[in-house]
Amino acid sequence: MLDKKIAQKIADEVMNTLGYNINVMNKNAIIIGSGSPDRLGSFHETAMFAIQNGITCEVTDTQSIELRGVKPGINLPIVDKGGEVIGVVGITGDPDEVRNIGKLVKMTAELIIEQQETMNRFYSHRNDKEIFLNTLISDQQSISEEEIADWGERIGYSMESCRVAVILSFGIDHKTSEKGKLEKILNQIKLSDSHLKDDISSVMSGGFILVFKTLKRTEPWEVEKTISTYLDVMKNAADAKNMQCFVGGYYLGVKGYVKSYGEAYGMYRSGIYKKNQPVYFSHHHYLWRLYNQLDKEAYTLVIEPYIQKIQKYFGKGTEEAMITMRKIFDYHFHFEQVAEDLFVHKNTVIFRKNKMEECLGFSLKCNGHDNLLFMIILNHYEKLKKFKDSPIR
Repeated sequence: MLDKKIAQKIADEVMNTLGYNINVMNKNAIIIGSGSPDRLGSFHETAMFAIQNGITCEVTDTQSIELRGVKPGINLPIVDKGGEVIGVVGITGDPDEVRNIGKLVKMTAELIIEQQETMNRFYSHRNDKEIFLNTLISDQQSISEEEIADWGERIGYSMESCRVAVILSFGIDHKTSEKGKLEKILNQIKLSDSHLKDDISSVMSGGFILVFKTLKRTEPWEVEKTISTYLDVMKNAADAKNMQCFVGGYYLGVKGYVKSYGEAYGMYRSGIYKKNQPVYFSHHHYLWRLYNQLDKEAYTLVIEPYIQKIQKYFGKGTEEAMITMRKIFDYHFHFEQVAEDLFVHKNTVIFRKNKMEECLGFSLKCNGHDNLLFMIILNHYEKLKKFKDSPIR
């Protein structure tokens, strides 16, 4: 398809390279791209003749006087891959002077159009894939499983393949300006041998990459092997310094995609799992289920009163105390590592932990039964603070 944007691109690129004035006419012989803006929108009589007869037409100085909207030069039909004349490119000048570069200009114009059509097909496929993927993970699907399966086959994915949802988070904001970073990472991932043609992947609006990874075996331990191999290769294909991976379980059928994604997204969204390990498999981690299932009343009547008590007890030192407790849990109560990370003495870490226990009225220790309650308190505090500190709400 030859539109005004592409026509002007042809005119600009050829003129910048060769220095000759270029006009590009559509199939109705209207100038839609030109180095002379005053000629845009005018009818080109010789271009119409070239279109109707599919031939190159030359115009001399004498002939141009007798023709409508025509200057001396050479006019060559632009032909698409199907052999159809879709427009004309004209070079202003003495035909004897510009004749030898006519073929080059025609080839350049047709190449630019072909490249644009390729890009249009690429973006069309990507948009179709994104819509398909969002439909696949929706728990309120408006079309049947058979229609979804046919749709997947149509855009190149065998829906008979077994897959699990993999969410890849790189600590990148979900803003549009940051989306390009995730696109680059995903493109790098796709270059690796472990990313298969049948893997369904896309950058999601939530600020993460979603991959439905194809499996040969579906047992939990086999899923772990497949994903571990996938991530090992990925470390060489993308900057995995801040990467966290959340993997849902395998379930049968189209509805299984919703379940697998729900598990991966549940772990990702909960925020409970910090950076003490790079990958979390849903069959090993169920804490997020409990956290996500707490209703607003439980937060209002149980969790928030604890947060208010901590804030009243520590005052301006609340943030320092909560960061210390987060580190204690991240390092599994290895106080030396916490102290090294925070650049404080080990005794300072222990002192802050003891003060927190004094405030709460219960003890916190490795594998302690009250740890779950405090982790929910801590995580909710961090979420409230992040929301409060956000410049846009």
